[in-house]
Amino acid sequence: MTKTGHCHCGDVSYEVNGEPTRMAQCHCNACRRITGTGHNVQAFFNSDDLNISDKTATHESTSDAGNIRTRHFCPNCGSRLFSYNSKTPNTVGISVGSFDDSSWFKPELIVYVSQRPNWDIIDESIKTHKLM
Repeated sequence: MTKTGHCHCGDVSYEVNGEPTRMAQCHCNACRRITGTGHNVQAFFNSDDLNISDKTATHESTSDAGNIRTRHFCPNCGSRLFSYNSKTPNTVGISVGSFDDSSWFKPELIVYVSQRPNWDIIDESIKTHKLM
């Protein structure tokens, strides 16, 4: 099934074919800072299934596990769109809020709950990890 999405200004759009391999929510300090909220929400797909319409800007950082995270965002409006982790180079995380329709999304895992702010309420039926 093809899913489509775009950044806030519409300069970067994408389509991804297939179903997500994982759906997760992360409360680590880095994800909270890049989103400006209490957590980051991503659906992960095979990177070969993603087609992007235009160039993105990137930012790299090192995770607490020593992996390189490359985050892609729109160079015009700054919307965060995709991320890659050097540990899993064939997987792309797509920011769920950028999909045109995200009604299919249901997080299967919530990570870094040890860094979750108390005001960011989680669904207690979802499996959690203090770290990841």
